[in-house]
Amino acid sequence: MIEKNHAEIARTRERAMVETSDERFDRVAFAQRAIAIVRPPRTRIAICGGARQLHVAHGRQWGGAPGERWAMLAIPAHASRRAIALAVAEIAGEHADEPWIFDVLLADVANSPFRSPAPA
Repeated sequence: MIEKNHAEIARTRERAMVETSDERFDRVAFAQRAIAIVRPPRTRIAICGGARQLHVAHGRQWGGAPGERWAMLAIPAHASRRAIALAVAEIAGEHADEPWIFDVLLADVANSPFRSPAPA
């Protein structure tokens, strides 16, 4: 039963990572805020916009101290907040396993400084 649940969670994450949204907001700033919340320790992270699809890469920092890591997050212009939050959680790894992390990352969207202002 546990293996079935893990497989379903993995499929749900895969679908969410390709979610798109027409919502106007600063996706790179949103990712930076999410990274600041989960604060993966000893990880150097590069975030770039303009990608064709959401892409996450991470690994061990060769030549660095033991436990140091690197990560890269490429964000397309139409990535959803949920997809970005999932990508950040992947980078954070075990440090983002808390059940509240998605609530925090996606909370208070209406008052977020990363949303576009309402049209006049």
